[in-house]
Amino acid sequence: MNTAPALTAVILGAQGTLGRSLLEHLPRLGIEVIAAHARATCDIANHSMIEGALLSSRPSIVFNAAAYTNVDKAEDDEDACYLANAVGPENVALACSRVGAKLVHFSTDFVFDGEQERPYDEFDPVSPLGAYGRSKVAGERLVSACWAQSFVVRVGCLYGHGGKNFPSTILDRLKRGESIKADAERKGSPTWVVPVVEACAALARSEWFGLYHATANGETTWADYAHFLADKIGVSANNVSALPYGALSLKAARPRRSILDNRMLRLRGLDTLGTWQDQALRYIEAQA
Repeated sequence: MNTAPALTAVILGAQGTLGRSLLEHLPRLGIEVIAAHARATCDIANHSMIEGALLSSRPSIVFNAAAYTNVDKAEDDEDACYLANAVGPENVALACSRVGAKLVHFSTDFVFDGEQERPYDEFDPVSPLGAYGRSKVAGERLVSACWAQSFVVRVGCLYGHGGKNFPSTILDRLKRGESIKADAERKGSPTWVVPVVEACAALARSEWFGLYHATANGETTWADYAHFLADKIGVSANNVSALPYGALSLKAARPRRSILDNRMLRLRGLDTLGTWQDQALRYIEAQA
């Protein structure tokens, strides 16, 4: 009986919300993780460091979740943002090409300005609003130019267990009765990291290289998302303050309507992410 060779993986950015989920869930999806690096052990901005790490482990696939993600700070620290989000991914792609490893590189919904009324698919032109989005566009282009065996996967509004970002803390804060200030105007698709990992594991087994969107289907505001969670776990939503976008005093502009269409995953038969409501219910169950 013919069986496909086992996939061995290296994870970069292993301490972030997405990296933690990759480390936890890839093994159950049939992908052996042979190394997982945070910035301290493998800074992707250092070409020799990332090349040495991949040459020593020789993985069949690399998942690059390492990134500069402070959207507001990026406005005053643009070179550091580009170093992490553009030069770093280029280094990873070059190292992958040297060892012959496939690459899954993660990008963002912030490559768009959010002014389009329909969801953005992979064929819509990019139009980033700030330094963070521009740096991620640069990373996408450098990765694609450097290594043909790459999957560039755009994600957005990610949350997950142990995450240190606002979306990942909403459920715990509601359970503790803490106050929550949430955007009531901007639209997004809150996306649990686990279905993203599952979709990317399926991509990793394929030869369908290219650009993909991987977010939950549907849209909501963060305030309405918090109200949804409160209702499903049976707690009062009185502690949720729904604020207009302008009241949040954010330095960098954000997309008004950051909704992605998983067109290419759907055409490949790999869009298993479901709706943001389905994902939220799965997340609540997983945290019980």
